[in-house]
Amino acid sequence: MIKTFTYTDNTRLSRNFTAREFRCKCGVPHTFRVDLGLVDGLQKTFDILGADKAIINSGFRCPTHDKRVGGNGSGMHTRGQAADVVFYKGGKPISTKRVATVMQDLGFGGIANIDITYTAIHGDTRSGNKWYGDEAVPGGTSGSVTDDFYEYYGIERTSLTSAVKALQTLLNNKGAALAVDGIAGTQTLTECKKYTIDIGDSGELTKWVQERLKSLGYDVGVIDGICGENTMKAINKWQSEHNLGVGYLGGIDWKEMTSEG
Repeated sequence: MIKTFTYTDNTRLSRNFTAREFRCKCGVPHTFRVDLGLVDGLQKTFDILGADKAIINSGFRCPTHDKRVGGNGSGMHTRGQAADVVFYKGGKPISTKRVATVMQDLGFGGIANIDITYTAIHGDTRSGNKWYGDEAVPGGTSGSVTDDFYEYYGIERTSLTSAVKALQTLLNNKGAALAVDGIAGTQTLTECKKYTIDIGDSGELTKWVQERLKSLGYDVGVIDGICGENTMKAINKWQSEHNLGVGYLGGIDWKEMTSEG
């Protein structure tokens, strides 16, 4: 649904996005439109990436401003269906190469890296033909450069989304009632924080942690669902490299464990 807002409206549209972030940057106070489906997609992208901040460089554009910045005056931005965004984690921009694959999985119709540093990305909710662009290469936004960003950027398909879905299913088997959507939101993290993994622990949750650490490049030894010496060393090394407290796995560790990298 596309909704119209007054220039000063700062209604919270999702946990991490407000209306005013999407208003036109032409400098003239006027109403603006936002596709709430776009906001939902951006919030899901934020959550899957484990981002801690997102800055919208360009949301809605009036036709005059759209032409001023190189558009044709009638594109997706003028309809309130597009946003150019930089996602951050730990104070650093998240590569648009990874963001593009997340947006692809979520079904964004238009996706494009829009700078040579691979930090800012365009996402839109067009229907019909998809547009996957990359402004860092010549002619990279005149048409789709690919139909699969995983292949284009050489990113392995073993996705975080699949890992989180497996975790949610595991937690549901323990009595939770989570939506198995691959997004580690508040409810999923609340359930995770009920559990810890320490030396000598065993079970399916321990096995999930072993598989997750292995996918991140840590040597856990045999994936057998038992937190032995090798698994504990891997947990502690992972904690140290992510500036977390070193010891058993629990608490805020789960948020980092269920986000990118």
